[in-house]
Amino acid sequence: MDNLHRILILSLVAVFAVGASVIAQPPLKRVKSAESDDPAVLAVLEMDPRTPADLARAARVLAELDRPDLGKRMLRKLLAAKPTPQQLADLAERFGSAMFVDMANREDLAPEAQQLAQAVAAAANSRAQDPKRVTGLIGQLRNASPAERAAAIAGLQEAHEAGVCSLIGVLADPARSAEHEVARAALVEMGSVAVGPLLGVLEKSDPRLMAQAIQVLGRLKARRAAIYLIGPYTSQMSDRAIRDAAGRALQQLLGAVPGRQQAVRLLTERAKEYFERRRRVQADAAGLAEVWRWDEGKRACVLTKLPAEDAALTTAARLARDAFALAKDDPNVRRLYLSTMLEAAAYEAGLDKPLPGGQGSAVDEAAGFPVAVIEEVMQHAIDGGHTAAATAAAGILGRSGETEALLYQSARPSPLVRAATHPDRRVRMAALDAIVRLQPARVYAGSSSVTQSLGFFAASGGTRRAVVAGPIAQVSHTLAGMLAHLGYTTEAATTGRDLIRLATASPDCELVLIDVGTSRPGVDVLVQQLRRDYRCADLRVGLIARSGYLDRARHIARRDPLTIAFSRPHTREDLAWQVGQLATLAPRTFVASAERRRQTDATLRLLAVLSDSSREIYDLRQIETSVLAALHAPDFSIAATAVAANLCTPQSQRALVEIANRTTTPLAIRKAAVAAFRKNTIRHGILLTAEEIHRQYGLYNQSAELDADTQQVLGRILDAIEAPTQAAVIGDVADKDGSEGS
Repeated sequence: MDNLHRILILSLVAVFAVGASVIAQPPLKRVKSAESDDPAVLAVLEMDPRTPADLARAARVLAELDRPDLGKRMLRKLLAAKPTPQQLADLAERFGSAMFVDMANREDLAPEAQQLAQAVAAAANSRAQDPKRVTGLIGQLRNASPAERAAAIAGLQEAHEAGVCSLIGVLADPARSAEHEVARAALVEMGSVAVGPLLGVLEKSDPRLMAQAIQVLGRLKARRAAIYLIGPYTSQMSDRAIRDAAGRALQQLLGAVPGRQQAVRLLTERAKEYFERRRRVQADAAGLAEVWRWDEGKRACVLTKLPAEDAALTTAARLARDAFALAKDDPNVRRLYLSTMLEAAAYEAGLDKPLPGGQGSAVDEAAGFPVAVIEEVMQHAIDGGHTAAATAAAGILGRSGETEALLYQSARPSPLVRAATHPDRRVRMAALDAIVRLQPARVYAGSSSVTQSLGFFAASGGTRRAVVAGPIAQVSHTLAGMLAHLGYTTEAATTGRDLIRLATASPDCELVLIDVGTSRPGVDVLVQQLRRDYRCADLRVGLIARSGYLDRARHIARRDPLTIAFSRPHTREDLAWQVGQLATLAPRTFVASAERRRQTDATLRLLAVLSDSSREIYDLRQIETSVLAALHAPDFSIAATAVAANLCTPQSQRALVEIANRTTTPLAIRKAAVAAFRKNTIRHGILLTAEEIHRQYGLYNQSAELDADTQQVLGRILDAIEAPTQAAVIGDVADKDGSEGS
């Protein structure tokens, strides 16, 4: 430490000593010389700091005296005292936030300095944004003293968005019109922090407030606001005051105002840039972006923080809506408007949740367009990779009731039918639901693919599955064992063909691990085959490379966005990390096990409707194996019995009887199986063999010692078996009585 620096530190210690002498309560204690030989350090320690301010100052001085260990001790004391928010805010006001930021940036004061800096910043922000304080500052703006007005502006700037929103609240209140000019001037002084809330006002608010917001944006020279002013300026639906304010603002920002055609072009191009992810929104370190809206009910600005991708979609939808307002007859603009609106609404609701309907919703708005328009939107969204919009559009088509238009267009499968085999599970599920809702009365092009896709969804066991493939069985089994500890039910394959078979057998498969030595076919071809089959196109793939093969694995993985290359893991921890890396690939499109279970349950309900009313259209043999397997999955058993009740096969009757007989199965499931068996026999007759029927009588006769519920279930099975015979006997008696009477 140079002499000048030491003189400055000693001066600071002297100042500290003066301040400390005033507040020290107990007698000063002599510090042991072992603490330090530096007189400046000893002087600080002898002051025995107690208050938050003195402890913070002592920590900074000791750190500057090259004793960060002692500085950390002071910080620990300060944090252990649990200072109140008011005390923390006082620290920021007394020393300035920069001091705490500087301390937080020092590694030798970690982690205490970071903890204190965060607490001080939060308390200072809370004080700055206190509504009473902000209200007082706004009242101070009308003070005749320039110094008072400047202090009020400075205070509002410290309040950031809270100050901006309060000023906008003044503009929104007609009763405070005398303050409007002062409030507008203050918003200009607030600078760039005011732009976001003001743009939120432009989206939905009354014309008078919109005009004032536009005026302020022009005076702020906020060039990024220009694109949002084009719609209000060029729309014939805009209030005259809004158009005039927007025109003046555009002149200030761009030096010119666009014509109608130019406005449509600018809006659609910018909307496409956001929609296609070619333009990003500003986001924080956590990847969240600010989206401001005006809540007319609360008459206030509302801030929502969204993932940057969602915020970009919201912006795209807003700009496309402005373009559509100017060009309602342009099919390209209309398609962009509907696509962006549905996609933004789907992301806002959550991709794993149904899109909410109701008055004013995106679904309600889109449903008002002709079915051909929505079908075009769905296909365009599929082509562009906007699966959320495609899913929403398919749902709207299913509720349209336009069966002829949507399923019987030509000899080729319609867009909705093709969507039933789309690689994205949500698109596929929405299309299948729509097709069943439309209740076709005759065969249509592609109907067999609908049955196959439904059968795939129905095959779930409600578990998380994985497939491991590799030429060395021992290695594959080792990896499978590691995956089992991570919660996966795992199957092993030795060839590429076996892998494809296992990966396409169940909708529960989440990932595959492939040794790069796998053959028949080789890994590069195998990955392509996985992507070409809609049943496994969305699987996350880990390429496991032995020593010397990692470069080849990486080369293959670079060509596929859902594949990562790894060295062979040797511990569970290694594999857990690798699985975690695979989970980062397209996480929003990944369908987790809970959602997959909901899809399977929904599929079985669709199959119950389809097998009951449309048996002539679909080959139900394609789904029998999946349905009978679902009977044995507790989560889906009851839903599966409703489908099995409609299948005209001995296997379905046999499976229902087996479920009903099983005493370890919950009673509700057994009763559902009996009811389904009875329905099946009424519709299709008894398809059991004589031996199976005889065995059933034996089970009933042996049930005397069993519980009453089991006896009742077994009795009802026999009632169903005997019902056709009894009906025949009654019919014979009736015929005989009739003939004798004649």
